[in-house]
Amino acid sequence: MNKLAIMFVTCISISSCVSVERPSNTTNYYEYNMTFEQACILKNYYQNQDENVPSSVQAVINDSESVCK
Repeated sequence: MNKLAIMFVTCISISSCVSVERPSNTTNYYEYNMTFEQACILKNYYQNQDENVPSSVQAVINDSESVCK
């Protein structure tokens, strides 16, 4: 019984460390914690890598009245 309890606690501990929704977590992070300057840097990076600019980055740029250089 003691070994079963230890295994149960171990499984719960491991499962609490695993995040299933990883991509949405990073999207939300960028959307709520990014300044205009950071958004411009990320936009330039994505454009230099020939990748699509994430919508959260573009939203920060669109919300400001300035233009990225």
